[in-house]
Amino acid sequence: MSNSTPIANTAPTAAIAQSHAKYLPYIAVVGGANMDIGAQTPTPMVTGDSNPGHIRCAPGGVARNVAENLARLGHQACLLSAVGDDVFGKCLLEASAKAGVDTKAVCCLASQRTASYLSLHGPDGDMAVAVNDMDILEHLSPTFLAPHTAMLQSAACTVLDCNLSPDTLAWLLTQTRTPPVFVDAVSMAKCGRIAPWLSRIHLLKVNRLEAEVLCGRAVRSVEEGLQSARHLHEGGVRHVVVSLGEQGVCWCDADGAVGWQAVRPVKVVNTSGAGDALLAGLVHAHLQSMPISVAVDFAMACAELTLSSTFANAPELSVALVQRHLSASSSFV
Repeated sequence: MSNSTPIANTAPTAAIAQSHAKYLPYIAVVGGANMDIGAQTPTPMVTGDSNPGHIRCAPGGVARNVAENLARLGHQACLLSAVGDDVFGKCLLEASAKAGVDTKAVCCLASQRTASYLSLHGPDGDMAVAVNDMDILEHLSPTFLAPHTAMLQSAACTVLDCNLSPDTLAWLLTQTRTPPVFVDAVSMAKCGRIAPWLSRIHLLKVNRLEAEVLCGRAVRSVEEGLQSARHLHEGGVRHVVVSLGEQGVCWCDADGAVGWQAVRPVKVVNTSGAGDALLAGLVHAHLQSMPISVAVDFAMACAELTLSSTFANAPELSVALVQRHLSASSSFV
């Protein structure tokens, strides 16, 4: 890791903690903030050739997306991440702040590249392949985060993503007096980082492939999804939510009871960000004291609205829109 000097957006820790205290409760969101570069083809992709299509750039990153969705759902979301002193970094800070995210704890590092995520999508909107460049997140070390301890411990809840290093996740998950912790497993390659700390997690959100890695077994059906949710709960996680894509969402609650919710039919424009919206919906539901079955239903509506959006964060997302979506869906049952 190179020595990079924070050059902007670095308000003194005491001032940050004091500013947050004025607006309690707030949600601390720690992890990735990156520029999404997405390409989509109108016809099936041909490998080894140039494919016509559309390319767009938009603010992204699991933690940043969750923070933006939470802000749109009416919460004060405080993002703790790092960006470079470049065009992408400036764009991420401006767009996040404009969406209502508190970015005072995002550090801008000189001579570093802002994280970026390149994804290719076919005509169905589903991702074919992606490449991520997240080296800058290695700077989010325990030493880097230690000055923010008071802010993290005073939050109503904390959201972490597995883009963080194993050491950083361990430090965050072993802090004393920590609020309920929600974790996004992020990917097959990174989800194993939280395996030693399952008992510290209030709610873990995984997809099918991440569940397979953490459980060491195939997850191809709803029944296997229910089994994986219960397995992770028995491993220490209080609540588990397993997204099975078109097969719906399975969960296991704090008492070990499992359940399943089918997906509602929506027009899929882009799958990027749907999982982040799902997690944001689950955090919102927790703060509203919803039971897990109602929480999953609300969170799935957030994801469905995001699936229908061109962007990884649906600009129109709001509690009122989610409620209208749920009401409209129930009228067709």
